Amino acid sequence: IDVEGHGVVLWQPGTDPKAVAGLASTRTYPLRSSFRPSYNMAVNLVRQFGRDQARELLEQSFAQFQADKAVVGLARQLRKAEEALAGYAEAASCDRGDFMDYARLRQRISEAESAGKRSRRQDQREEADESLRALRPGDVVRVPAGKYAGWAVVLDSGARNPDEPPRPYVLTEGRHARRLSGVDFPTPVTAVTKVKVPKAFNGRDPQHRRDLANTLRYRVRDLPVPEVRRAKATGISAEVDALRAELRRHPCHECPDREDHARWAERWARLDKDAGTLRRRIENRTNTIARQFDRICEVLDALGYLEGDKVTPRGATLSRIYAELDLVVAEALREGIYAELDPPGLAAALSVVVYESRKSDDSPPPRLPGGQAVKAAVDATRRLWLDLERLQRDHRIEFTRDPDPGFAWAAYQWAAGEDLDDILGATDLAAGDFVRWIKQLLDLAGQVGDAAGAGGVRDTARALVPLLRRGVVAYSSVAD
Repeated sequence: IDVEGHGVVLWQPGTDPKAVAGLASTRTYPLRSSFRPSYNMAVNLVRQFGRDQARELLEQSFAQFQADKAVVGLARQLRKAEEALAGYAEAASCDRGDFMDYARLRQRISEAESAGKRSRRQDQREEADESLRALRPGDVVRVPAGKYAGWAVVLDSGARNPDEPPRPYVLTEGRHARRLSGVDFPTPVTAVTKVKVPKAFNGRDPQHRRDLANTLRYRVRDLPVPEVRRAKATGISAEVDALRAELRRHPCHECPDREDHARWAERWARLDKDAGTLRRRIENRTNTIARQFDRICEVLDALGYLEGDKVTPRGATLSRIYAELDLVVAEALREGIYAELDPPGLAAALSVVVYESRKSDDSPPPRLPGGQAVKAAVDATRRLWLDLERLQRDHRIEFTRDPDPGFAWAAYQWAAGEDLDDILGATDLAAGDFVRWIKQLLDLAGQVGDAAGAGGVRDTARALVPLLRRGVVAYSSVAD
């Protein structure tokens, strides 16, 4: 939005002046906002500003500015379409009455006729399937369409599954033993006679096929070709008749320029449909950040973290947790999932909401330390995430990533006092990655220590912090 901006680089040991100069002299980089509202952010915004003002603030964010900027081209197209619509409506005007109303009647008739055709096709398909299910081996039918149209004897009705269309296995006059489908039977069929199919008949045996085909030809030589059965008429025709009568009574029906007006009205209808699509696209892109905030607040209302503009005690707990899976941690605290864990066990349980592995789905399952207590906490966290995922889906919120236990063993061992070399030797973690994940875990442990109620988990989390902040982790924290 601003035309000029300034960047400040703070000097620290190891700063490369050439790299800074190169960055400053580089052409402008495109900025892409990765901002999106979170549960923690929503609680803190509502507590500080109230829901309405918080929504207005989000509508002024850079992320929303970029989203709205993409709408400019669509809005230009919509404006041109609306101008053209006004011209088409003027060209379709009639001195005898409202021609657009007359055109809508014609459109309703067209839609009703199309619906009638679809209904008749569906009824005919269902009748055809029912007629095929009634066939038995030895029945002689006339295949109405397809490559194998003509007389055929049924070898197997193919109607084993009531939820699937039947696919009868037949032998044709041309000695083809084939399993046919609904394409070959677009209309219902009826068995006109029967022939005896030998029990030992084998559709792959040419002699068997020749003998049965000869029997079939003999039985049908004097039979007339059966009439094609059509589906019964539906009640839609009565609706079409009523609409046509209303159309004839309309004052524009007798206009000598009726068809000219109709062509302009048809153009208007097509363009109006396109304009409607543009409007929906603009609506979907406008206020996307604010709509996401509204949906997040709805989830928090459902879980008791918010009551309108009021932040509940649960919400106060959530306001102190800044992890990516903030709501999962808050719900885990509420349900007491961490209550029975010692500090190393808490490190392992918290790591599943911090760590995100880069391994593929076919990697072996990670090992869990600390006995049954840690395993129970990890399993409960997973079930909790699944429940929240379903709730998010109901409110059309993008799913958060699932908990990952891939770092649990390393986190437990580090909190238990194991050496870094031993931990790295037993895992495929790089030293830098290990330190990075431990620092994130350390940060979350401090948040849990502040957010949890007195005693219990709060004491365990606060005892965990110094166990994690040691060795290379403590040194890197000081350097930062």
